[in-house]
Amino acid sequence: MADKIMSYFKNEDVQKINSDLLTLKERYLNLVTKIFRLSENLKEEKAKEYLFHGVARRLDVIERCVENIYSIFPLERETLLNREELKDVDINLHAFFINIFGLLDNLAWVLIHEKRLKINKKSVGLYIDKAQACFEKEFRDYLNLDRMKKWHNEYLKNYRDALSHRIPLYVPPKTLTSEQKNHTDFIDKQLNDSIKLRDYNAMNKLHNQDDEIGSPCPFFIHSISEEESRYVVLHAQVITDFKTVEEIIDNFCDSFIGRCDKT
Repeated sequence: MADKIMSYFKNEDVQKINSDLLTLKERYLNLVTKIFRLSENLKEEKAKEYLFHGVARRLDVIERCVENIYSIFPLERETLLNREELKDVDINLHAFFINIFGLLDNLAWVLIHEKRLKINKKSVGLYIDKAQACFEKEFRDYLNLDRMKKWHNEYLKNYRDALSHRIPLYVPPKTLTSEQKNHTDFIDKQLNDSIKLRDYNAMNKLHNQDDEIGSPCPFFIHSISEEESRYVVLHAQVITDFKTVEEIIDNFCDSFIGRCDKT
């Protein structure tokens, strides 16, 4: 693998990611404004609760997770992340996924409560047929676009289910060239010998040597053995996911406010 994160991206990709980062806070605030406008059209207090304390609070966490990931692990970083930094990236990645999935459910709850519908909790979700039957046609058609169903079913649900029930998402500690891999294999052999001899000084030195070899890994994954688990480019994907959430909220609000304006 390449030695630097920047080598994984084309120059125009880096420019686009940096541009999206600069506008992240503004876009988040625009969404909050839109959510507040929607709340003015809601009649049911339970619907407002799910909008403010569900959708808006989760959106706040999602936006902050993106900021934290880029703060801990900027695109231009060349040195390896230490163990604490890797943990913090993983924590933010976990919160990011769980809250995106929860936000989508919260949107469904807003409509269900506003329409005073009685639906089993297990049937609530943007991509559950019983809930979709309650949505405005325009919003339902948008959700069922091929690209949206693929994003939800093949990507979001896959990684969220793994996080909740199987192997949690993580960013591997490093990437290695073939030469570096040979070097770390040699260190591992020495390390095993030191462990057998209980030579703790040698063990510490070898651990320190290993920590200096390789480049930061700009990918995340869950299981390395499950067929549906693939390495995903971290920096580009969290930006893409935020923009997808932004698009979903925009369409939800436009559809709902449009219906209210006509009544």
